[in-house]
Amino acid sequence: MPKSAIIRRFGGPEVISIEEVPHEKPGAGQVLLRHQASAIHLADPLMREGLYYFKPDLPAVLGIEGAGQIEQVGPGVNNFKVGERVSYRFSLGSYSEERVIDTQHLQKLPNEIDTKVSVAIGTRGLTAQYLLRQLYPIKPEDIVLIHAAAGGMGGVLTQWAKHLGAIVIGTVGNREKVKVAELNGCDYVINYNQDNFADVVLDITNNIGVPVVYDSVGLSAYKNNLKVLSPRGWLINYGHSSGFLPSIDAMELNTKSLVFTKASLKDFNSTAEDNHRMITEVNEMITGGFIKANITREYTLDEISKAHEDILNRKTNGTVILTFND
Repeated sequence: MPKSAIIRRFGGPEVISIEEVPHEKPGAGQVLLRHQASAIHLADPLMREGLYYFKPDLPAVLGIEGAGQIEQVGPGVNNFKVGERVSYRFSLGSYSEERVIDTQHLQKLPNEIDTKVSVAIGTRGLTAQYLLRQLYPIKPEDIVLIHAAAGGMGGVLTQWAKHLGAIVIGTVGNREKVKVAELNGCDYVINYNQDNFADVVLDITNNIGVPVVYDSVGLSAYKNNLKVLSPRGWLINYGHSSGFLPSIDAMELNTKSLVFTKASLKDFNSTAEDNHRMITEVNEMITGGFIKANITREYTLDEISKAHEDILNRKTNGTVILTFND
């Protein structure tokens, strides 16, 4: 029988149980998908702890993004067939060897894109698309600050920003990650545990500051983010790895006419048309070689608790994924 990573209560990595589950048959409008790879996101441990904005009903199979091959199709399914490779995002249950899933969640994978690359870049690529192309459209020679530039999301952001002609200042948490950020394309890399990143950014920019900060860190970076922004600059927060942001003081923003936004992908790809357009652009960036998947480790299903521990303890660089035996 196939196996899945299941939680029956919220808590630490120890609440994850690898269990055999019965085979399912796809119903109307569904397919049976054999996973080849699953994304491992920072959101996954938060969901496991019951701290994510979406709190699943228990018991739950973790994981929200996967890719693999269709093994069976249910009644009325005409747009997918057995043997096709597909990917999906934001459908709980990807930490499993196989699953039944509604076809409305699926996208066919181009032949040029490997399933591992798909889950390594997928949601991160969509996030980079709206951050760089829609929310604050990057212009050539813009000097931008990207936090966590050695991580999976930061790496995709950096590569895409460089493709658009930006000068990228990246922050990382230790010396080992400096090289990773440089390989991602950062022009300058700041170890924020060694130097005050605001001082360094202002030195690099001759005290002018940057027009935009892409922030996935949250609480610990907030005050310095405001310091490094130039007048009319944008502080774009899309994550909070160090803790939730404080209440925003409008008058503090007013000192430099700053723009603050707490952004979420769901509000940029909410229609099928927008989602398709964004996915198409991400796939073009992948097949064109402009963004690459920096997969630094592949965990097995039995190692998923370890993966969560490594992510939360910041022991990972680049992107880590979950893979399954064929």
